[in-house]
Amino acid sequence: MSSAARRRDGSGRRWRMSKRKRQEAILSIIAKHQVATQEELVERLHRAGILTTQATVSRDIAELGLMRVAGPEGHYIKPEDGLGAASTAGREEKLRRLLRDLPLTVRRGQGIAVLTTTPGSASPLASG
Repeated sequence: MSSAARRRDGSGRRWRMSKRKRQEAILSIIAKHQVATQEELVERLHRAGILTTQATVSRDIAELGLMRVAGPEGHYIKPEDGLGAASTAGREEKLRRLLRDLPLTVRRGQGIAVLTTTPGSASPLASG
């Protein structure tokens, strides 16, 4: 069996970890912790009993649509973050969270607000 998809339970046995379960674990980890690197995410997965590689985590990050917030303390986020973007309250909360988490400057100019972000941060903000 590939070590990229194994898990150890309390008895020491290993079994195949489904991609869906591994990705659920990734989402759970980034919801609870500010994970700055793929290596840190691999380490947290290992501590949870999920043996995987950085290459597998990299593919999972892309498939899940995770983004890394830029800056010295950057971390991975799920842009829609399960906030129910269909509702106005969900969209407002999502925008508040993004404005809090993403580095940006705001300037006013001729009836509009100009938001300037770091590279890679504009897309999640625009979709907010």
